[in-house]
Amino acid sequence: MDSEGFTIIELLIVVAIIIVLPAVVISNFPQIKNQFALSRAIYKMSQDIRTIQNMALSSVPYKDSFNLLRPVAGYGVHVDVNALGNKKYMLYADNSDSGVGNQQYDNLDYVVSLIDFRNSEQGVIIKEISNTSGGKVSVDFGLPNADVTISEINQGKSDMRIVLGLESDATKTRSILVNISGLIEVQ
Repeated sequence: MDSEGFTIIELLIVVAIIIVLPAVVISNFPQIKNQFALSRAIYKMSQDIRTIQNMALSSVPYKDSFNLLRPVAGYGVHVDVNALGNKKYMLYADNSDSGVGNQQYDNLDYVVSLIDFRNSEQGVIIKEISNTSGGKVSVDFGLPNADVTISEINQGKSDMRIVLGLESDATKTRSILVNISGLIEVQ
């Protein structure tokens, strides 16, 4: 028997597949959304660190909110889970009004930008800072060669790692490795 067309069984199988696939995707949507938020946050942070490094390499002068040029000794990123919380980090210009900067963030430095994950990537936190002491770190790129100084780094270590994670799932993490030679790597 040669018949053209399809049977009711074949039609039911196709309809079942069409119904099941979107149901699976919709049920995993919150997890997928959180994974994308974590990926966006880690790549944004690594790009911010690279931008700061490039500003130091090009010796870009810092222009404050009054459009005044301020002397700086370098640019950096500062993470402090105790003072800023586990959802913020800061990009800064190392103030050199006295002639030299101190190669780490302090209250005299200029805040270039304050990044808050609550505004952009909800559910993402700074989970840990490895190879440093005290839950904080400043990675400073000094002018004019972008020489790297990592504050609070443990003795004998040549790199530090910032680990971002999800509030809802402690097993989901991504990290950025920065070493004293200036390598910035997303892992």
